[in-house]
Amino acid sequence: MHIDEFTLEGGLAKEQIDLIHEKALYLVEKIGIDIPHDGILKLLSDYSGVSIENENVKFKSDLVENALESAKYPLPKYAENNWIVSAGAHQTNLFDLNTGKIRQSTLKDLIDLIKLSDALDTVGSAPVVPLDQPYYLQEILMHKIAWEYSRYRANDMFEHDPKPTVEAATYIYDMAKTANKWFAVGLYMISPKTFDRQELEVVYRFLDRGVPMWAGTMPIAGVNAPITMQSALLQSMFETFSCLTMLSLINTKSINYIQVIDSFITHPFDWKYTTFVLGSAEDVRGTLNKISIHKYYNMPFSVKSLFTSGKEPDAHTAFEVGVHTLIAALAGARVFRCAGHLTSAEVYSAEMLVVVHEIIEYIKNILKTEEFNEERLMVDEIEAVGPGESYIGRQSAFDNFRKEYWEPELFIHSNLGQWKEMGSKSIRQYANEISQRKIAEHTYMMDKDTKKAIDEIYECAKNDEQLKRSYKV
Repeated sequence: MHIDEFTLEGGLAKEQIDLIHEKALYLVEKIGIDIPHDGILKLLSDYSGVSIENENVKFKSDLVENALESAKYPLPKYAENNWIVSAGAHQTNLFDLNTGKIRQSTLKDLIDLIKLSDALDTVGSAPVVPLDQPYYLQEILMHKIAWEYSRYRANDMFEHDPKPTVEAATYIYDMAKTANKWFAVGLYMISPKTFDRQELEVVYRFLDRGVPMWAGTMPIAGVNAPITMQSALLQSMFETFSCLTMLSLINTKSINYIQVIDSFITHPFDWKYTTFVLGSAEDVRGTLNKISIHKYYNMPFSVKSLFTSGKEPDAHTAFEVGVHTLIAALAGARVFRCAGHLTSAEVYSAEMLVVVHEIIEYIKNILKTEEFNEERLMVDEIEAVGPGESYIGRQSAFDNFRKEYWEPELFIHSNLGQWKEMGSKSIRQYANEISQRKIAEHTYMMDKDTKKAIDEIYECAKNDEQLKRSYKV
């Protein structure tokens, strides 16, 4: 990805990452992870360098190194030299745009927020869960709606929507093939050192489908990982290495990769309020460590700089998102995650998504590369204008003012009188109006023939008793 001239040194030094890498390999080889799945254990038993005792599995270091070397990262074409925003994932609560109250999310909310996120050119997974729909159809709908109303959502490696049962994953896979959309199966390890059995079953049952598979983990320092951020990071690397190595050995018909969304990352925890805190100073330091590790392994990366522990779109949330994103951007990040999330991923806000979009545009304009040449010095203009005269009426000003200045949509530059004339609105009010307007004006739709085809698959899912039962296992 393109990195502009402005850069920030931060994170871990090479020598420090060398040591963490060494310790992670030691843990993979000597301590191992639990893999509670007989079929996968049988597949792994065929390989030399794999040690299995009951459900505990250890991998020799050379297998880990091979897995890291063979991992592939199929970035979408639009990601080259662009700033990418991923807007939220899987929330069950949101701020109602009409009342301002927090409530549970519905199918209409999913559609509206997908439309808004598409209007803002965002990527990633479905922002909210349609809780008013049958539980066994919710994940299927999250993919279906994302594909129907957006160009980029749930359609590349930045997607990580859940596929919790084999039956649900199969319907999503069938729709993806029909609509020519991205499909991958992922594994989030359960820290410390284990997996969800049902998620392992999904992986196992899809090994013959030739689909990409990814490894991820999200340990929380002091909760399911040791208290120091460095040690929690080591655990994250140990777990990720183990998971990727397992996938590289059993998923031989497609690519395997470390999930750039949640990789080499540890979440800080506030012991006073017993919650993990995203957007905190410790979280920013963790982001810098993550960036340095991804550079060490020459891997693409995204950062969770759009998370905040703030409770509503206000100064708290804007400050945390703005500072975190600016620091990450100076360190080389160009893919930013979790726009619209509030209170450490407990609630979603369309207004916050608009605020985040404006913050990103602001930072882009700080860091943009500005051409320097004699023409831009405009010596002739300085010569032509007499003492005390104005440049406002000059043709050069009319020709260039829109090129020279970014015109904010939200953080407008009005003076006090103009602000009063325009209704003395708060930033949140402006963000609300922008959200509602963009949703109403959104026009993108999947083509009719493809929509009809995935509608037919969805109708089958609605009446599938086995799909219902799969969620009760």
